[in-house]
Amino acid sequence: MERFHNLAPGFNFTANDIVGMQELCGYETVIRGSSPFCNLELFSPNDWLDFEYTNDIQYFYNAGYANPISGVLGFPWVNASAGLLLGDEANQDIFVSFTHRELPPTVIVALGLFNNSQYSGTNNPNATMPLNTQNYGRAWKSSAILPFLTNIAVEKMSCDSYGYDAGDYFRVLVNQSPQQLPGCDNGPGVSCSRDRFQDFISSRGELFGSFTEKCQPEYNNSTDVMTIYNDA
Repeated sequence: MERFHNLAPGFNFTANDIVGMQELCGYETVIRGSSPFCNLELFSPNDWLDFEYTNDIQYFYNAGYANPISGVLGFPWVNASAGLLLGDEANQDIFVSFTHRELPPTVIVALGLFNNSQYSGTNNPNATMPLNTQNYGRAWKSSAILPFLTNIAVEKMSCDSYGYDAGDYFRVLVNQSPQQLPGCDNGPGVSCSRDRFQDFISSRGELFGSFTEKCQPEYNNSTDVMTIYNDA
């Protein structure tokens, strides 16, 4: 803000103005193809790293690993998608869901992906995302998880070669990038065999499968299961 005040004396720049201009870089680039707010003479590379960490903090504490119900909110979609792929032959080859930006991080947590604590030995996720300095080695980066338009895919593949047993394999892609599910990567291309994938989904359900109990909705007809893929 001090730098901007020196460049434009008399205009009372606030922190919201700074963040708003950085956000306009992304929105205008998507809408118009470019934005003058992206100019590195306006915001330095370090400014953008700070902006990225601001977003990482926002989603980490709001809908990520620091929120104890994040995985609970994301698991119904994970479970429903896995059920389609593990069940009898479905009547279609692809199922597509659309949602707003707060849900993908909860699905990421339910799947155990981009977890700062995975190999750190700490059980306190908050310690991995400090508020007074950046964790430059973090796995949780909103630019990888929520670059603007996010897509998460669970895919089923058949394999009968390349040294793997013939059968079905499953893997998760985030923004077209294959992700290694924790403890579930015994197939080609960081995929997971059917038996191992079933065990993985069951283990995640033990952690996050109690939506009604943990979220305590005010209505009386709550369910822990998402059925939109099965309803006519």
